[in-house]
Amino acid sequence: MVRPSCNKGVFANKLYAVFCQREHADDYLDMFPPGSRPVTDKDDERWQRIVEQVFLVVRKLARENDIEVETRVMNGDPAASILKLARELDVDVVVIGSTGKGMVARALLGSVSREVVDHAPCSVFLVRA
Repeated sequence: MVRPSCNKGVFANKLYAVFCQREHADDYLDMFPPGSRPVTDKDDERWQRIVEQVFLVVRKLARENDIEVETRVMNGDPAASILKLARELDVDVVVIGSTGKGMVARALLGSVSREVVDHAPCSVFLVRA
C-alpha cells in the first residue's frame, strides 16, 4: 500500500508493505528454492524465515531509493485485512499482486485482488504476479 505525496519525484510519505499470513507456514514453502526451505519443527521459526523472505526485496528497493517503508504482518482474511488497513491509514493507492488463475479458479477459490479492487476506498493498481 502506498500513501505517496509526490514532490519533485520524491515520496514525501510512507510505503506500507503488507503480508497476510495463512493458517499454515507450509503453505509458503514454494517461495524458497530447494535446499533453502526453512526445515524446522517450530512454526514460529518458519514464520520468521517466511516473513524475512517476503519483505527482503521491498526493504532493499526502498532503502536504495530513499523511500520510508513500514512492514506489517496481518492475520485473518487477506482481503478484509488489506481493506481495513487501507481505510485506517487513509492510503492513496493499494498495489496488489494477482496470480491470474483465470475465471474458473477465481470462482471456486475466490480472489483477494478481486475483492480489494471491488471494495477499496482508494485506487488499486493490480500487478500480475
